[in-house]
Amino acid sequence: MLSGKQQMKIHFKGEGPMKRLVTVAVGAACMLGALAFSPASAQETRTLRVGNFYPSHYLIIRGIIEPWTKAIEAETNGTLKFDIMSSALGKNSAYMDLLQDGAIDIAFAGLGHTPGRFPVSQVVELPFMSPDPWAGGAAAWLTFERYGEQHGEFKGVKVVGMFAHSEPVLSMRKGQDVKTLADLAGKKIRVGGDTAGSIISALGGTPIHMPATEAQQALSNGVADGITFPIDSVDFFKITPSIRSLTRFPGGLYADTFWLAFNQDVWDSLTDEQRSAVEKHSGLAIAMMGGAAWTAGDNVGKASFEDQGNIARYTISPEEIEQARVTAQPVVDRWLKAANDKGLPGDEILAYARAMAESYKTTHKVNIP
Repeated sequence: MLSGKQQMKIHFKGEGPMKRLVTVAVGAACMLGALAFSPASAQETRTLRVGNFYPSHYLIIRGIIEPWTKAIEAETNGTLKFDIMSSALGKNSAYMDLLQDGAIDIAFAGLGHTPGRFPVSQVVELPFMSPDPWAGGAAAWLTFERYGEQHGEFKGVKVVGMFAHSEPVLSMRKGQDVKTLADLAGKKIRVGGDTAGSIISALGGTPIHMPATEAQQALSNGVADGITFPIDSVDFFKITPSIRSLTRFPGGLYADTFWLAFNQDVWDSLTDEQRSAVEKHSGLAIAMMGGAAWTAGDNVGKASFEDQGNIARYTISPEEIEQARVTAQPVVDRWLKAANDKGLPGDEILAYARAMAESYKTTHKVNIP
């Protein structure tokens, strides 16, 4: 690249006007070259606020949101930065409204914590759809990517990712063990999302909706006999000392799924390069981050149970799992009706989500004859 002084030394054997034209052209090219190769630090930096209602050390923040923002910051050479808020502006259920209203630039929340708002997008929350967080997250995103625009459930926002938590377990207080499906009858079970509540109800339990932060006290004072949580959350929310048994439903009784989105106006205001950087590290990448985060979190939770030493463990038999599928079918039928009422191909969406979960599950046999 030529400097300004260098371009002035270029000589042209010809008439004066042509000589002046070449001089101006070379000078302009030098200026454009300097702009094109200017360092990123000279470009404008923009910071976006990310709404958050969890403690900053929770796995969703440390294992999904933080790595995602850091990857985008690196991809944009620092022209995009993110401020993950440390104080909540409301409950989980408030964050879609906050995002649509522009109170925050980016947000995430659970689909099932706003009953009736995202019925079609909750397809992976249906019984036995998500055998692990990798499968559930991938199925949630890929199904949304294929059919989401038809849902019409995310007005005013740009959804860039979805993820799912790991296989939930029933964690029961003393004297309330669930060894078989029949043992669940009449038990008061804390749930978070509406689909989980519908499944517990279909299987004979009594769902109690309450925030995760209130679960430990509910178990201690008998308001709840048990809770539905992934193993990581039982440990994280300090519930382990209050429980005496765990019950697994192989295949995933349900899965809470989460959306991650930009305010639409904020998204539209980004440069093409910034949007490309976000998309590069979003979508299926976020689903995979969710799988890794919950796998790591569950390993910590399992270690805490081993340390406790007095927690019984039960697994519902394959025969009773099949019975549970049949008993919980009305939950699936209600989902199909909600999809069909919107003019959507419910059976097709459900089959596609199941196929994606099957493709991305972590229990495939490899290198085994």
